[in-house]
Amino acid sequence: MLIGGSEAHGRQPGRVNAPGERRPEPGVTVPADVEVGLLADRALRDRAVGQVVAMFERSLYAVIDGIWICVGRTGIGSGPLHVVGDFRWPGLAVGDPVRVADSILWIGATPFANLATRSVWAPPAVPNWSISSLRRGLDAVDEVWVGGLIAEGLAAVGSAHAPSDTSALVRAAMPGLAALERVLAGADDDADRESGLASLIGLGPGLTPSGDDLIGGALIALATFGRNESRDALWDRCRMLLDGTNDISRMHLRAAALGYGAAALHAAIHTTMSGETAGVRGAVTALAAIGHTSGLDAFAGGLIVLRHALCQR
Repeated sequence: MLIGGSEAHGRQPGRVNAPGERRPEPGVTVPADVEVGLLADRALRDRAVGQVVAMFERSLYAVIDGIWICVGRTGIGSGPLHVVGDFRWPGLAVGDPVRVADSILWIGATPFANLATRSVWAPPAVPNWSISSLRRGLDAVDEVWVGGLIAEGLAAVGSAHAPSDTSALVRAAMPGLAALERVLAGADDDADRESGLASLIGLGPGLTPSGDDLIGGALIALATFGRNESRDALWDRCRMLLDGTNDISRMHLRAAALGYGAAALHAAIHTTMSGETAGVRGAVTALAAIGHTSGLDAFAGGLIVLRHALCQR
């Protein structure tokens, strides 16, 4: 992916010198109702500096002291790398400096957020669950995980039954899905497991490709179950393949390897595990609002892990 006009390949933009520190002009309103993800919070220390590396309609990405953050309007939802608030950014561009001074986040010449009053988002605790609650939750998912909802991306592979008419994208993902199943089964001696997973990394269009989203969802579900050995085994294979995708997707995969993803994904996994059937439809609807297919693709990866856990019991 082109970031700032050049192919970054995971290299962090260089540290930039902070402009002269100053307070916001009198009368300038600095948003104080700001939510910061637990990983982004590590970057937002006084005198931290960086720069904008990508701009979109509702969000921008910046790298501050080597840590990626996503600054966006409230509608993008909560996440580990997100800084969310009622923001406006007329005139900002890739390459603009970013800094924190006296608890104010500055982007370019704009005082963006008052971090002194920020709240910090982290995934909620894993709910109480059992095999019967998981089975109940998966049955509820299967009632909505059909038809046009899962027609695009890789969402269909999270279904309880293999689709009879697979898309070209799903067919391209098959070697990677088989390799993922082998990792979940603990078949670490399979010689082609990495080459299989390579068919998922960077697979599909979008800012975060469908294959990456699916792997991220699987990593988060494994962490949620406490299956850290399987999570680490999957991540060990995938992190050597990250040159096959773009900078932003790599960053989200690294967060997933720590067990962190979009709040809506955590909510869907937790709702399914705990068998809260009344909340399943709303959880899936919230996922459908993330990207074009990113939320649904990520939950498909989570569903593969959830279904595997049920089969193992």
